[in-house]
Amino acid sequence: MKREHKIEFRVTLTESLLIKNKADKIGCSVSEYLRSTALGYALSYKLTQDEIEVYKLLNKFADNFRRIGNLFKFGDTTGVKEVTIETANLIRDHLQKLK
Repeated sequence: MKREHKIEFRVTLTESLLIKNKADKIGCSVSEYLRSTALGYALSYKLTQDEIEVYKLLNKFADNFRRIGNLFKFGDTTGVKEVTIETANLIRDHLQKLK
């Protein structure tokens, strides 16, 4: 649907800067930010390229820890299996927060 209607309102310089900053953090335009906020739409945070790279790296670490845990299933090494699985679960829990 084409957006043809315009709504204007006044804000202070500080308010304007805050709104622009919040829109930038989310990765959308000021119009999209204000429209979504006013209509109660969920705003999703868009990951930066650096955050995406960290996410990929953490995924690789989690995979490696799971593989190590699987290796220890076949031989009981004192506590290493449990610690490795616990670490993989911790990383996975943190990755779920980024989704």
